[in-house]
Amino acid sequence: MKEVMGLIHHIKDEKAFRQITKNRCVAAIHFGGKYRLVDFPLSNMVNAGICNIGIVTSFNMRSLVDHLGRGEDWGLDRKQDGLFILPAASTDHTENKRRMDLEDIYANMDYLDHCRQEYVLISGSNVICNIDLRKVLAFHKKKEADITIVYKRGYRFLEADTGRGTYLQADEEQRITAVTLGVPAAGSLVSMDIYLLKKSLLLTCIKECLKTGKWDFVGDVLAARTKQLKIYGYEHEGYLGIINSWQSLFRHQMDLLDKDVLKELFFSKGMIYTKTKDGPPARHCEGSQIRNALASNGCIIEGSVENSILFRKVKIGRGAVVRNSILMPKVEIDEDVVLDKVIIDKGVHVHKGTKLISLCQDPIIIPKNKEIREGFV
Repeated sequence: MKEVMGLIHHIKDEKAFRQITKNRCVAAIHFGGKYRLVDFPLSNMVNAGICNIGIVTSFNMRSLVDHLGRGEDWGLDRKQDGLFILPAASTDHTENKRRMDLEDIYANMDYLDHCRQEYVLISGSNVICNIDLRKVLAFHKKKEADITIVYKRGYRFLEADTGRGTYLQADEEQRITAVTLGVPAAGSLVSMDIYLLKKSLLLTCIKECLKTGKWDFVGDVLAARTKQLKIYGYEHEGYLGIINSWQSLFRHQMDLLDKDVLKELFFSKGMIYTKTKDGPPARHCEGSQIRNALASNGCIIEGSVENSILFRKVKIGRGAVVRNSILMPKVEIDEDVVLDKVIIDKGVHVHKGTKLISLCQDPIIIPKNKEIREGFV
């Protein structure tokens, strides 16, 4: 797919992630033990042979830039093409609810103008899947489509995320007849926020948006042009996680504890790449108990862990019990701590004897670099 360039756009509704996005953009959120959300769309593009990829990000980008580096872990540190970080058009997204913001791409028009590829593959930074994008391009050419949208049939959002979805209606030939936001009609297909089109058409759309001042690619362009343009849908049949909030972040990480999901997402197709960090394997100490858990390299487990995901260099003290929880890198759990349904951000220290137990469906969230003791609220 050397004729295709990639664009990964960022999610503006960062407030839906609460404290998790205080120190990072959505693309840089930790996922699955050692990955970040951006690793999935980025790896899908690299596996398809796309070697020119731009990532549009909010100005809260330090964590993302540190993770991506020069793109060497994805084979994108090259003299021609490669990986490019593209800042958003504005820092103020308080009232900006655009699903895919063409103003951000317009702000980086010099990058787009210099790209030599004929097609553009656009993806959200919050889409968890393993997909062969070469098949999407073949489908696009076969249908002689103007735009191809990748969708999932039967995907169910959490109630909190339903209003953040994009929904499609299609005819028997897979041509998209309607694009709606927020409220799904009966039988709607769920857009995966992956779009393929020619660069020339994208530039035309940007010019039209410049005249009208309406920049939402989904709400202002696609929804209004289903009759004018040949828009087709390509069905993805594998696992899908759309991370639109801290609730769906928790749900889809816990999905990885299902062996079938883990195998389909990481081992059945192309590799999912991430930043390489050398370290020893997880150490299960004498007396520890681990059941249905993922523990990344550098973890030291002396206590009990069940139905949980541990990122790199997590320490679980003797007598500690961790259930139904997600512990991000360098979290330290002292002796006799009890955790149940908790998301703990990077660098947190939970002191001896502390109990954090969620009594409802939603997990407790502990922000980055906190010291947690008994009585913490």
